[in-house]
Amino acid sequence: MANKNVAMMGCFRSGTNFAKSMLESNYECKIKNHVFGWKHGFLPVMSLDSNAEYKFIYDSAFFITKNPFSLLVSLFNYHNEVQRNLIAPNIFSDFLRSKLIVHDQAQPHSVQLRFSSPVDYWNAMNWNYASHKEFVHVRYESLVEYPEVITKKLAHKLSLTPRETDFFVPERKVKRTNDNDKLVVNEDYMSEQAFDKSTYTNNQYMAKYSASDIELVLEQIDRELIEKLGYTPLMKELCDNY
Repeated sequence: MANKNVAMMGCFRSGTNFAKSMLESNYECKIKNHVFGWKHGFLPVMSLDSNAEYKFIYDSAFFITKNPFSLLVSLFNYHNEVQRNLIAPNIFSDFLRSKLIVHDQAQPHSVQLRFSSPVDYWNAMNWNYASHKEFVHVRYESLVEYPEVITKKLAHKLSLTPRETDFFVPERKVKRTNDNDKLVVNEDYMSEQAFDKSTYTNNQYMAKYSASDIELVLEQIDRELIEKLGYTPLMKELCDNY
């Protein structure tokens, strides 16, 4: 059976590679990273006069999110550890309170995206993805906590056929992979780094925030988007406990 092409979008460090590994290793599909130019960019607005169309090299599409508190810590760690694609301060409290510049560092003349803050980045990118009615949404936290159940639900919505193999869940951190990488066996998706899912299931990332940091995020976050993406119960839990 021919693999289906599935377009994927998501913010930096939102779990795109994890979702890709779960779907490709367990279902007859190929997850396409850069259908719309860049998997971490905006979906473009197509005018009626445009020569481009959305659905031209993919059969279905999805986007993945992390809750804002989790994503902001992951984004900050990415900025400090990988030091690519982001222009922002290197101290967390300053990072939350400063503008964020996003670009493709691999290209010397890359255009830039400017956001008034990392929270603005979370709002703007995920609003853009959620506005496309054909895109299926999956929350990273749910995928990590219930990998087989959530992957099956996602695959059903994407109309994917399961592979006739035992269900595979990566035991270690997944690699960053491109569309042209040759992934032959499930081990190809994993790095040598350990992965502790309790970081997300126990909300350990909240230790990074001061009380004023939490207040800042709550002031800037788009509550309508939080509700739309199904994060309202989790946000209430986090605010009540931290």
